[in-house]
Amino acid sequence: KLLPKSSSRLEDAFAPGCLDVGQGATSWELQQLAASCWVQVCRHLPAFARQWWTRLDKESQGTVEKITCNNVTPALWAKEVDIIVSSEKSENLTLKVRESVREVVATYSIDEGSMELVVTLPSNYPLGGLTVDSARRVGVETAQWRKWMLQLTTFLTHQNGSIYEGLNLWKKNVDKRFEGVEECYICFYILHGSNHQLPKLGCRTCKKKFHSACLYKWFSTSNNSTCPLCRNLF
Repeated sequence: KLLPKSSSRLEDAFAPGCLDVGQGATSWELQQLAASCWVQVCRHLPAFARQWWTRLDKESQGTVEKITCNNVTPALWAKEVDIIVSSEKSENLTLKVRESVREVVATYSIDEGSMELVVTLPSNYPLGGLTVDSARRVGVETAQWRKWMLQLTTFLTHQNGSIYEGLNLWKKNVDKRFEGVEECYICFYILHGSNHQLPKLGCRTCKKKFHSACLYKWFSTSNNSTCPLCRNLF
């Protein structure tokens, strides 16, 4: 509601620049501030922005989506490209950007096996979620591959972070899996999505290990202190 109505003024409001709004702020400065706030929310809290947008009425959704497609998504994609291009090179993970179609191709290689997946950023990101498609996999079981794909999709959809951060977490989980570390049997991640900790708390009966944060949530929601798998007292 604070943004200008005309498309030309709207584009100017989203133009990057130094903004200093004081007590005597003009209506134009407030419009620039509103535009800047929406860009920052979309960049740093994409999952929150998506949840807020889905609760709007149809007309408001259309207006916000149009503004986002034209003024926010291109800037966010440019930032994602900068992060990936300037990131440190990994020994077994190669990232390639296809700028014209807003795609990131990730290739993970180990011994004789290799995996390739494609992350696509939609034209209305972050209102529309990122998609993850399988391009190639060699030497990986179908069930395990599907689990890894689901993990990455879940992270990119529900966590607040960049594509690079999601792919980096996915890589670390795959690294640990090849090292023989088992995933947490609550979230099915090896590294926790938020604190990146390994599953360390083990059940004395079934010997399976869990993240401390996952166990705390399990105990809180189930109102008991039994193992999520064997149901014996933890």
